[in-house]
Amino acid sequence: MAASRAKGTSRTKRKTEVPGQALGYSLQFTRLTHLLLQAPEGSFCSLELLDDVAQEDCGGSVKLIQSKSALTANPAADRAKSLWKTLSNWIELADTPGFEVDKAIFELYVSRPVEGAIVESFANATTQESARTAIAQARDALWGSPPKFELKAGVSAEISAYVEKVFTADQSLLERLICNFQLTLGSGSPQADLEAVVRSHPVSSSKVNDITNHLCGVVKRHVDLLLEAGKPAVIARNEFYGWYTSYVQKIDRQTVLLSRAPAPSEEVSRGYLPDNFIQQLEIIGLSFEEMLGAASDYFMATFDRTDWAARGEVDETSFDDLDDTLKRAWRNKQRSCGLNYGSRSEQQQGQALYLDCMQFTAPVQAMSPPSHFIPGCFHILADDLVVGWHPNYEAQLKLKKVA
Repeated sequence: MAASRAKGTSRTKRKTEVPGQALGYSLQFTRLTHLLLQAPEGSFCSLELLDDVAQEDCGGSVKLIQSKSALTANPAADRAKSLWKTLSNWIELADTPGFEVDKAIFELYVSRPVEGAIVESFANATTQESARTAIAQARDALWGSPPKFELKAGVSAEISAYVEKVFTADQSLLERLICNFQLTLGSGSPQADLEAVVRSHPVSSSKVNDITNHLCGVVKRHVDLLLEAGKPAVIARNEFYGWYTSYVQKIDRQTVLLSRAPAPSEEVSRGYLPDNFIQQLEIIGLSFEEMLGAASDYFMATFDRTDWAARGEVDETSFDDLDDTLKRAWRNKQRSCGLNYGSRSEQQQGQALYLDCMQFTAPVQAMSPPSHFIPGCFHILADDLVVGWHPNYEAQLKLKKVA
């Protein structure tokens, strides 16, 4: 039993650690997508090449981004390993031959709001003088005052080597690096922050989620394909915007309304059999299968009207305009049917009118609806007895109810 509990405890512990690690890796793709959305024309963005994420423009300027997910810990705290390791790595990079520190931005991105006195003072330093002061204050806080540095021995072994590398670096180089240091804090939800960027663009609010999902998927897949081919994960901003605009044009400048309505089960369709619109079909002698098909159209059209209005894809008043169009079409077809089929039985006249209306098409806000929608909307009107198929449908329905 003891061994079993030990295994269970270990397994539980690993599970609690995995989400944070997985989010850290996943965040880089989200941050890359975010960067591409805001990158200047002609620039290139990369993943795990120059840094976690990076941006280079045609003039040679570069933005290096260290991304931190920070589910629980604070990666920007004064003694955070992630902070000092990042600064140490940047110092090493900045000291390499040919690297132009003054053309680089060093960004620490944390996915949620955090605080840290040292990192905030570094981020606020915009001149070499203010950077020099911020560095001195950080050194005093961790090492103590020079020349004794009485606090230095108390710095944990986890960060001591990184702190040493930063504080003993070339002073001018470190000051110039701090001048170009940025701290960027997310809201706590990188996905929500990404959606906020898309929402600020001229796209429909109802499409923001679809567009963001698509962009994340395209970026992830493109990076995977590059890495599989042994190439660096670099994406041109202009190429990305080509994907972006073409998808927006596809779904936000659409000429076709997309239905998200699930097809009802036969059991659900049978539940409509007592309703007026189904009873009207029985009066004109339609088959059971045709009545179930009508019930399906009614169900899906009702779903679509509610869904499109809730998403903002169709203004609710457009459905009133559509109903007026359908009622006018029904009246015209009813008169035409009387003239063309007046010698037929009333049941046959009703079938002719019904079939003619089921072939009628009409746009909704200049967009073509799915094939079930207009028939379903006719059934909605028939259920309210606004339209009918038998020449005397109202009287026939009353007789059925009495019977």
